Amino acid sequence: MPKRMDAFYVPEEFEIILKELKEILKREGKSLSEWIRENAERYVAVHAHGNPQLRIDKFMTVSEKVCFFCRGRFPQLYKVRYISGLVVPTCKDCLDKNKAKGTFSTVKKVLGLTE
Repeated sequence: MPKRMDAFYVPEEFEIILKELKEILKREGKSLSEWIRENAERYVAVHAHGNPQLRIDKFMTVSEKVCFFCRGRFPQLYKVRYISGLVVPTCKDCLDKNKAKGTFSTVKKVLGLTE
């Protein structure tokens, strides 16, 4: 059964951003709690072992590339520009799922394979 966690503080000047975020998420068929969980999971995956820019294993091994969305490791990913302007490596499955949303897809352009 889902468990309620601590509430968080929202300054008055940030309320308009939060309201707009909720409207966007409603259009996309997501809840705010779902969005927070997805983004928290991604953030923790990237930062759990310290700053990824300082990890020496990145220089010592041939690493697979990590999909921005599912955090899966792949030998090659697509470089994708999203409507928000974000350009990130995306696996084929995540790209296909996003494109399947039709008019609600956030993919602006596939820029090719990552290097």
